[in-house]
Amino acid sequence: MPESRDPTMRSSMVIGAVLVALMISCSEDPSDNEDEDTGTGVGGRVETGTGASGGAVDPGAGGDSTMAGGAGGGEGGAVNTGGGPPGAGGDRTGGGGDNASTGGSASTGGDPGTEPPSCGEGPAELDLPPLEDYTETIGGVSIEMVYVPGGTFTLGCAGSACDADTSPVEGVTVSGYHIMKIQMTSEMREAATGESSSGFDSGTWYDCMAFACELGKQTGKAYRMMTEAEFEYAAKNHLGQLSEIDGSEEWAYNSWSTSHSTDTQDPVGAAPGSHTQKTRRDKATGDNITGRLIRSIDGIGPHCRLTVSAEMEYPPGYVPSCETCPPSLDGEPVNSYRDPRWITGSDAHWTTGTTAIGNFDLRVWEDGTASYGGQDGQWFTSNNLAFVFVPTSGSSTQLSYIFLDETQGSVISDKGFMNGGFIGRFQKVEASGTKPTVPGILSGAELAAAAGDEYKMVDMVNLPESEKEQDPRLIDGPDQGWFQNNISAGGTHNYRKDVDADEFRFVVIDGGSATMLANGSWFTVNNTLLRITHSGGYTTDYLYAVDPNGTFYHNSFQEYERGDFRMFEIYSNASGDFPATCIESSCSEEIAKGQAASIYANIDGGESTYLPAPCPAEGCE
Repeated sequence: MPESRDPTMRSSMVIGAVLVALMISCSEDPSDNEDEDTGTGVGGRVETGTGASGGAVDPGAGGDSTMAGGAGGGEGGAVNTGGGPPGAGGDRTGGGGDNASTGGSASTGGDPGTEPPSCGEGPAELDLPPLEDYTETIGGVSIEMVYVPGGTFTLGCAGSACDADTSPVEGVTVSGYHIMKIQMTSEMREAATGESSSGFDSGTWYDCMAFACELGKQTGKAYRMMTEAEFEYAAKNHLGQLSEIDGSEEWAYNSWSTSHSTDTQDPVGAAPGSHTQKTRRDKATGDNITGRLIRSIDGIGPHCRLTVSAEMEYPPGYVPSCETCPPSLDGEPVNSYRDPRWITGSDAHWTTGTTAIGNFDLRVWEDGTASYGGQDGQWFTSNNLAFVFVPTSGSSTQLSYIFLDETQGSVISDKGFMNGGFIGRFQKVEASGTKPTVPGILSGAELAAAAGDEYKMVDMVNLPESEKEQDPRLIDGPDQGWFQNNISAGGTHNYRKDVDADEFRFVVIDGGSATMLANGSWFTVNNTLLRITHSGGYTTDYLYAVDPNGTFYHNSFQEYERGDFRMFEIYSNASGDFPATCIESSCSEEIAKGQAASIYANIDGGESTYLPAPCPAEGCE
């Protein structure tokens, strides 16, 4: 059973670790903008709508906008949030210019980054709108656009009671643009996309981008998601012309950062167009004009309000709407001891992605040679879930992985980030290198056999009962629980897990209310895969690791947060370590057993995306 650590030891770790966990995984509430009694809303995605014990909460409201700069690196390195924007678009003169140099997305640690996946081509020619209010009509549906002349203002909050992530940036200039008077409606979306959209008035960040893309194709205008600066400038200077700026939360184009960009001309922020956490505006609590919140890019709930530039096709660095789409994979490769997706050869390497702790530098060759973090060695994989680097000297490193597409993914290391490991996103970039000479190359099967039974190939499609275990490191006992303390980073919500042999429970807690995320019977496979199944059939899948310090990490397969991870430490129920924002015993009390399934069980987009690797023709062992 895990032991609770001394509070002084915990605080030193949480300040570094949980800050990062907040940044990459704070999007849990499907109940944003919904009536929790009827279970309807969330863009019409709730199908049957069963409430959640303890009431629905918004784990993001007012709290998940907190990451203290580049902190949290500790011994594992600083948080890396990407950089290098792509090139700018054309200007208004000469027929509107051309859509030039959209370039790559986030560059990390000096690497050029990879281009965002392309959804398809946008309009062949783009028309700039008139320099006045106008109404766009498609399929008999009217979309009112409010003209906002360009200007200069202070972006952020300059008062005495401001959130830490809203520090003001003076002299920010936005060029003229038009903004939708109201948020996207289901009628607007259906007219633009041709898809049945009854009740679909909010969705994911990608849903908003797709709406902008299709509207642009039909009208010949470069419709796009609003930037943070455009939202705030319009809300501060043209609020009387807009509707629904009322704390209902809206997507912004910007990737999440703990502070505003220091760019002062049409800022789009770091890592534009990248598959990473995004920003919500029109915050539900506090100052809804300047307040900011993080959200998983696949999270559902925020509304969509589009803009279109009046003086150029796109702001500098803005990746066009039709060139940004969700990453995807064509199925799962056959189970093997060397997952071919990892192979880079000498012309590329895997490096640190848009959000991560530590440094990641991995080259992989087909014959089993590998180079990781400056060390040479060999590699193998286990069940398309764990990559294992075996150095020529020293201990091996396991990286439990989820590929998002062929060029990016998310990993958690069994060494954690405090012990030289790596946690977070990784990406493939072109970079020439020399293949090292490693003596005594073994096959992947030989390496796995030498590493132990927990790396053996398993029939993951038809999982034998004999392979379903319960990792005893996860069972926490009746007097303590696994806790992620977000309050140390200035947030308002926290996460708790209680793990007993007969039931696993995982909730998000905001004040005195808890919302169930996963609960039911559970098992682990090879100390890598964790599956939780409610008696009603709802299943959640995670990769997990427990590092030498006793920190419990998980990496999610759930569609609304695929590749997002969290970090938990053991807290004694009787300790005084729980944050003051926990009302009464909301954090310190064991989560009750036998509750209804997560409200994600009834939401399109709440399901697991895990695809088990099929056995090879000769069968699994």
